[in-house]
Amino acid sequence: MKKILLAVTNDLITDYRVHRTATTLLAMGFDVTLVGSIFRDKSELKRPYHIHRLEMFFRNGRLFYFEFNTRLFLFAIKGRFDVFAADGLGALPGIGFSALCKRKPFVYDSSDLATESAEMIGKPFGRWFWQSIERFLIRKARRVYTISESIATFLGSKYKITVDLVRNTPEFQSIKNYPPEYRLVHEGLKVLIYQGAVNRGRGLEMIINAMKFLPEAMLFIVGEGEEEKELEKLVLKTSLYNRVIFYGRVPFEELKFLTMQADLGLSAEEDICLNYRYSLPNKLFDYIHAGIPVLVSGMPEMEKIVLERQIGKIISDRTPEKLAAKIRAMLSDEESVKLWRSNAITTSKEFNWCNEKKRVIEIYKEFL
Repeated sequence: MKKILLAVTNDLITDYRVHRTATTLLAMGFDVTLVGSIFRDKSELKRPYHIHRLEMFFRNGRLFYFEFNTRLFLFAIKGRFDVFAADGLGALPGIGFSALCKRKPFVYDSSDLATESAEMIGKPFGRWFWQSIERFLIRKARRVYTISESIATFLGSKYKITVDLVRNTPEFQSIKNYPPEYRLVHEGLKVLIYQGAVNRGRGLEMIINAMKFLPEAMLFIVGEGEEEKELEKLVLKTSLYNRVIFYGRVPFEELKFLTMQADLGLSAEEDICLNYRYSLPNKLFDYIHAGIPVLVSGMPEMEKIVLERQIGKIISDRTPEKLAAKIRAMLSDEESVKLWRSNAITTSKEFNWCNEKKRVIEIYKEFL
């Protein structure tokens, strides 16, 4: 049985994509080991594949990536692995250099456009360093794949390589109709939901300020990030603490139930970097699979799916007042809501992991 080492820098708890990839590889016949980190939550993860979590001394920044990749490299060198795979640029150095040292093939899942991300704005050295790492290793990878056609085109053109597409979609499951007592919010309030990183450029400040004009609604923010404390201060300042709820990180096994509580899913990224412009975020597919309408930024990948599939609307005016008015108009249009919900369910039958994993199998089958 061929042994494959798959690595990602996060702590594995909320990363559904890497879990789906690992279980797909396991079903193909690989002996799978997944490497991640340990931060605060040290609880044991029960997964059908092997897990090796690195308890990190550093939590972020350059020292975190140096520590993670050094320890990943040492772990990979000691193990008898036949194939290596990096999920994201952060794990590419440890995976790429260990594979080269052992003269083994490796695969790169560019799960975002990290060198063109909001986190790289104002950090010329960091951007140069990671671009240099990516430029050196990406051409040496046996296969490269990513989450959207736009990112695939960008990387393919930049590095003159072939980049495959594997969208970040959930597994298809029929939507359950929970009885009213299962609903987390009563009193006739509508529920808006944002899932994902609470970082710069995600449009969350605008959404929170829009809540001042939406007394009939609540907002669930599911995720964490560097902007979380500032946004919490904004919520207190605007006296919205009883209508804006920060859930923090939610394990992917529990996330769908929470998403299904919502009446509208939001994705309001600002067009401040190519990573946001070309993104096709997993939260969009999570909303679709929960059967809820969506309101998203006019980024090409998201806009194409939302308009073609008629599952929601596009944010056209980024002022809080206009955003609130658009949300209210969407939620009060009962006929459109029914159509959007029905179309979301239909769309989930096409954009799901059952279809996407066929591409994963195609990519990795040559290593068996």
